[in-house]
Parts: sequence; C-alpha cells; structure tokens
Amino acid sequence: MNHWNVKDYDTAKMWLDGGRKKWERPLYIRHLRVYKRPNGIAISAPWYKQDLITYHPDGTVTIQAPSQQSHWGGMWSPLRSQTTRRNILEFSGIEAIEQRNFNCYITFRDAATTPPKIQGCRVCKQRGKVDGWCSAEYCDNQDSCTEHPQDASSINNIYRRTWHYKECEHGKIGGHTLPLAQHCYACGGTRKRDYGSKLVSYLWDGSPLKLKDGKLIKQPPTELEKRIAAYVKLDT
Repeated sequence: MNHWNVKDYDTAKMWLDGGRKKWERPLYIRHLRVYKRPNGIAISAPWYKQDLITYHPDGTVTIQAPSQQSHWGGMWSPLRSQTTRRNILEFSGIEAIEQRNFNCYITFRDAATTPPKIQGCRVCKQRGKVDGWCSAEYCDNQDSCTEHPQDASSINNIYRRTWHYKECEHGKIGGHTLPLAQHCYACGGTRKRDYGSKLVSYLWDGSPLKLKDGKLIKQPPTELEKRIAAYVKLDT
C-alpha cells in the first residue's frame, strides 16, 4: 500500500496494520507519523502538540492547528507554515486552504460561489485573440548545407559544426512573434470573461473542525454559545 493512499479511517488502519508496530508508523511524508488514538487514527508530526488530522470510524475527519506556545514564551500558529497547510489539504479532503494577509482561509467541498461578474476580458483586452509564436526548426545539414549557404556561416559555428535555422513559412529565420495569431486562452475568443463565481472561503484560526467528504459538519451549539446568543437577543 502506498502512503499517498491514506485518506480515511480504513486506509489509515491498513497502513498501521502493514507496519511493525500496530499503534504507530511513519508516513514517510514531511516527517508525518500515523498514531492510533482512542477516538480514531491520527496524523501528526513530532513538533505538533496536538494531532493535525484525526480519522474516525464513522467516516468523519477532525482537523485542527491551534496556536501553540514557543520555547521563548511567545505564540506561533502552525497555519503560517506552507507545509502544514499542504498536509491538511492532502489528507482532509477539503477543496482549498491558503494564506492571505497573514490569515488562513479554508474552502470546503460544498462551498457556495459568489455572484457572476461578466466583464470584458483583461488578457486580450476584448479582442478575442492574443499573440502567438512561431518556433523555427533546425536544418539537418549541419556540416555542409547547400540549401541555405547564406545561413550556414562561421558565426554559428559551435564545436566545429555549423548549425542554423530553416526559413519558416512566414519567410523569416529564427523564432518570432505572430501578432493576434491565436484565440485568447483566458476567454476562449469570446471577449468576455466571468470574474465572479468564485468559491467562498472562510477564515480559520486552527480551531477543531469536523468534516465528512470534505464538507463541514454543522455541530450543535455549545451551552456557552447558547447563552451568548440568548444574551444578545435579550439585549437587542
């Protein structure tokens, strides 16, 4: 079994069963290790004080990366590390996770999209076409070329072998730009592009989240959250 196939509880259990120890085994990816826990099977690293990802027998996944205290007394967030975000993305099944303005944003599989925003394409400037490129071909007659004697000069002599380009279909020698020669790769030649319809991401501070199939499971509010909501409702 390949370590990249560890994606849920069943595959994580198969990975543990294939090792010498049945409660711990290295994952051979960025110093990650697989541990057997009372509530499931976890993926963690030696420098994490808490498990990064935990697979549960019911098919759910818990991810967390809370801020931790450093040796000099300050606090640091594991989410600032690109490796940590990459590990969460690979083994939790979410759609995306990224850092913007020193904040972490997470996108779930069932994320909503923003409203469409159809505008003129900014890549081709609403022309529908972009510049292309004509790549020149080498002439096979390297030592003595009678077809292109004017191009097989001593200026292009490398390791005592003359090489040169053939004349392309446009009558030019060497690579050159073709103005507006191909359809725009951004809009497909339609001159319009949707700059909306983007997946909605949510700010995440690393607190535990429970997922299933890359989607957030809405958990019932805690007693503290209920009291705060009731207090705010009475105050308004």
